[in-house]
Amino acid sequence: MTDKQRLQAALEAAGINAQKHRAQLRPENAALLQQWNVSAEVQQLLAEFSFDTDLTIGEVHFDHVNTLKKKLDWEDDFQRALQAGLLLVGSGLNGDPIALDIRDSQVGYLFHDYFWEEEAENPRKFFIKLNCSLGQFFWNTQFVEEYPVDAYEAAAYMGAEFTGYWNPDEA
Repeated sequence: MTDKQRLQAALEAAGINAQKHRAQLRPENAALLQQWNVSAEVQQLLAEFSFDTDLTIGEVHFDHVNTLKKKLDWEDDFQRALQAGLLLVGSGLNGDPIALDIRDSQVGYLFHDYFWEEEAENPRKFFIKLNCSLGQFFWNTQFVEEYPVDAYEAAAYMGAEFTGYWNPDEA
């Protein structure tokens, strides 16, 4: 199954009519994806699954891809994540950002409480990678029982060293 097929299946399982919400990826947002060295495969997927709104897929959210330029211009947290090679593409049940690691196109969660409060720290310290692609991630949220919907669950699921129960002052 391709990433495109996985994401399409996840949308269908969530009862989302993708055709109803489809919107062409605007050139300025496509150019940013290229500029940020997002893989060609992910660029194609984001272009194909560009919608006119954020979508709720089960218990997680997939951000409106055509807001990349706006987020770059206006959101400090988006810029900070991007500087660390993490593209924010959605959010989990409790608001934990879903991030795409630009280096290897794998998806995971950022612990929002640490990410937002510990601005001097590298966001990668708070990133729990789920070792799957974007399409696989959303497919997993729909078809894998007890798949993580936030960073705490992701840390437990992956057996991560950083579990979210950490004091930056002790590092």
